[in-house]
Amino acid sequence: MWGKCGSVEKAQIAFKSIDDRDTVTYNAMINAFGLNGMGSEAIQLYKQMPNHLRDEASHICVLNGCSHSGLVHEARNIFDEITFKTEKIITIMIDSLSRLFLFDEAQKLIDNYEKTNKPY
Repeated sequence: MWGKCGSVEKAQIAFKSIDDRDTVTYNAMINAFGLNGMGSEAIQLYKQMPNHLRDEASHICVLNGCSHSGLVHEARNIFDEITFKTEKIITIMIDSLSRLFLFDEAQKLIDNYEKTNKPY
């Protein structure tokens, strides 16, 4: 909640006070960084997050943070490391590329997705 209100410092204090951090706790803090233009901090925390706690929302939060901070190279690296890419994860990567006018690369992702997934 603090992160959505722009008080990242208070969100960090709350995060650090939690001893047994779970997926939701990490995702909330990663998202707070991302919402407040702190993409590098979102990436750093994502990398500190234990792999077994990462889920679709974790990937979306960090990619969104990269997207809103113009960190497309970092977003590409994270995207490439994700084993199971859901439609939502692919969509946020397309958003990240499109924000920096990398439309050809975004279109390639769309084309590749459409090759293996039929429309509803």
